[in-house]
Order: sequence, then C-alpha cells, then structure tokens
Amino acid sequence: MPSAQIVSLSAQQMTNQQRKDIALQVISNKASVTDIANHHGVSRKFVYQQKDKSIEAVDQAFEEASSDNDSVLFYLPVTKAWIAQLILCLILYGRVSFRGVKQVLKDCFDHDISLGGIHNIADRAKSSAARINAGQDLSSVKLAAHDEIFHHNKPVLAGVDISSLYCYLLSEEDQRDTDTWAIHFMDLQQQGFTPERAIGDDGNGLRSAHKMIFPDIPFDYDNFHLSKLLMETRRYFRNSHNSSLTLLNNLELKMEEAKLKGNPSRYSRALGEARKYENTMHYLSQTVDTLVSWIEHDVLNKMGPALPVRKALYDFIVDEFTQLEILHPHRIKALRVTLTDKRDIALAYCDALEDKFRVIAQAHDCSLESIWDICELLRCELGGDTYSIRSVPLQELLGDKYDEVEDAVIIALGSTERTSSMIENLNSRLRLCFNMRREIGHGYLDLLRFFLNHKPFVRSSKPHRQGKSPAEILSGKAHPHWLEMLGYTRYSRAN
Repeated sequence: MPSAQIVSLSAQQMTNQQRKDIALQVISNKASVTDIANHHGVSRKFVYQQKDKSIEAVDQAFEEASSDNDSVLFYLPVTKAWIAQLILCLILYGRVSFRGVKQVLKDCFDHDISLGGIHNIADRAKSSAARINAGQDLSSVKLAAHDEIFHHNKPVLAGVDISSLYCYLLSEEDQRDTDTWAIHFMDLQQQGFTPERAIGDDGNGLRSAHKMIFPDIPFDYDNFHLSKLLMETRRYFRNSHNSSLTLLNNLELKMEEAKLKGNPSRYSRALGEARKYENTMHYLSQTVDTLVSWIEHDVLNKMGPALPVRKALYDFIVDEFTQLEILHPHRIKALRVTLTDKRDIALAYCDALEDKFRVIAQAHDCSLESIWDICELLRCELGGDTYSIRSVPLQELLGDKYDEVEDAVIIALGSTERTSSMIENLNSRLRLCFNMRREIGHGYLDLLRFFLNHKPFVRSSKPHRQGKSPAEILSGKAHPHWLEMLGYTRYSRAN
C-alpha cells in the first residue's frame, strides 16, 4: 500500500481530541510543523489544516462575543408614565438638570420633550411628596438633630432623627432667626414631634426657638464643633512646629556656608532667634497635643468617669490653656474662651447617661457609682489584659449580675449621642444635590426630602438600617417603592 494512503488513513482515524492537540501544538510553536507531522504520522498539509480550523474557531468566538452587544436583551414598552419615572430618576438619582434630562431623552430614545413638560412631571411629584411628608407621624422621633446649611447665602433649615436618619425638616428660608425656627417647630408638633432630647450648634435663633417651643426638652450642644476646633488648633501648632524646624535647618545650613567664607557672625542673631522660636513651638505643639488628647479621650468620650470628675478634668485643661495663652494669645485665647463658655453644655449628654444609669442601678439593685465605674472600664479593650485586671473588683462586687449590668450600660451608651453627626452626614448629601442647582425652592426640597426618606440604604454599618429606608426604620412598617408611592406603576420584566 502506498505511503500516502497510510497517512490518509491515519488522519481519518484521529479523534477530535487528537486533532485539537495538534492544533494547540502548532499554535503554541512548541515544535516545528515537520516534527509535529512526523510525530503523529500525518502530513504537513493536515497539520496546517488543523491550525487554520483552530484560528477560525477563535475568530468566530470573538466575533460572536462582539455581536452580543447588538443582541436584544428585552423589549420595553415606553409609555408616557415610563418616561415620567425615568425623568424623576434622572433628577433624583443622577441630579441631572432639566436641560440634561431633555438631552438624554433625545439622544437615547429619540424622544422630544419640552422643558415645560419636564417641569410639569416634577411639579406633580412635588405635590404628592409634600402631601406624604406632611402625613408622616413623628412621634417616634426620640433624639433629634438640627442644623443650618447655606445655599447661595440663604439658609436651609434641616432636622433629622438620629436613629433612623429620617429627615423631618428641610426648608429654604430668608432668615434663620428665632421666629423662623419656632414656626417650623410648631408645624412639626402637629405631626407628633416631641423628642426626648435635641442636639444642635450654638446658633442663637435655633436655641431660642427650641427653648420657646420645647421648654422641657433638653437641647444639647453638638460636641462636633468643639472637637473640630480642638483638632484645628492641634494641627495649627503641629504645622507651626514643622515650619520652625525648617527655618532652623535652613539657617544652620547658611551658617555653615558663612563659616566657610570666613563670616561666622552673619547669621548668629537670626539663628539664635530661630532656635528660641523652635523651642517655643515644640513646647506648644507637645502641650496642646497632650491637652487635646486628654479632653477628647478623658472628658468628652462617652465611656469615661462620672460628671463631677469630668468637670474637674475639664477645668484643669482650661487652666492649662490659660497658661499657654501667654505664649500664643492669638490662637489659644479664642479656644480657651470657647472651652470656658461651653463646659456645661458640652457635658450635658452626661445628664442623659446619669438618668439611664440610675434606672440600671435600680433595676439591678446596685450603686450608681458602680455603673459609672463600668462605663469608665469600657474604655479598655474587651477581653484585653487591662480590662481583665480592672474588672476584677467590679465582678467581685456585682457577682452574677456583672454581665447583665455591663450589657445594659453598653446599650445605654449606644443610645446616647453627644454629636449631631447624622445631620452633618445629611448636609454632605444635600450639598451634592445643591451644587448643580441655583434654585432649590418651589417644592424641590419637598421632593428631595421624600426621596431621601423613602429610598432604602444601599449599605450601612448599623444592622437595623441595612436594606431599609429611613421612613421604614422610623415607623417600623414597610412601604411601597417611592415611585409607586407617587402613583406610578413600575415596569417589571416578564419571566
């Protein structure tokens, strides 16, 4: 039998896996075509055929992948109601301007709509949102936070429930005086707004209005502003010390150059002043660092000693700042005056802790002092050596009740706030919505507030907030999707 016929029969008898192996070998260039043909007992032509088939298969696979972009995923019935929902989502999720919405509809859907048509859709949603906002029961708000954010030099009054992040007040006003705040507080009262405590800054209008409308409800000072001032002062002196070191090093280099040139006295006076300045700034920076750490971690920290001890530490720190004021009155005097004026209101949250700790002490038949001792102990890492050593006397004193008392103290601390950080969080989200708009009146804030309150949290560090909206957390009841609450039927794909 001729050799060509033998080769042909050998190729015909090969399995698909053997053919694929040949193609992979020739593509990977692991051996020459001749060697591959001889090894498998086939012709060079057959090897090239397998190579061409594999390359064609690869090309075809990538062509199919690229053509997937043009395949129809699903068909969407575009109605006027659907267009209205898309417009609202672009405005609220994307913070798109009316002209931007108009262009998106034109470019992506070849659909023309006037600015007036977009305005009418938004206006109808604003009316529905305002009605829903006004119908919300606010009796569940226990800890309220108030603040003012400015947009184009006009104040926007804001209020939020700290636990749920429900925004119950969002209004642009011409003034932020007592009467303006008081009117809003009276309106909120009609919705059942009677918080146990409120937190805010030291704005005169806000504090006066709260005292007028809610005389029996404590209004705590937001420690965030005090902590911010402390951090800024510490950063200032750290930077000043670094600058003094740079100045000193530069002068020392210049002095060395002057000595080499035979003029050692040229920078003597300047160098002496620089060393004196560096010593002063080093002392100020280290001392301010220490004092700020003390007031942050030993006084303003919720997990700490009882109120009398905190006040004594606070007064000691103020006295130390008074001494430093002599060295740097420009920066330290303002801080010292603020600390002096804000002591009682900055520590007012301790009164709330005292009330809760008194209830715990009565429930477990133990002394109030032991509850505060546990509160201070919780500053230590749970399970750490320091915690284990310091907890021994308390465990001996409380016995089997220790774990229950400690859990109750932890719950009390978690439900007590000393800052209105949640209102600052709201302000940061509002700025994103305000930046692209000059006009935020005429019902836009009603719609925005409704959207923020009924949009579920995508993520949260608090388990009770995950996957729920602020309105759902506040009321404890589920509600429909915010588009459905505005009267629209959402599109859903058929299975």
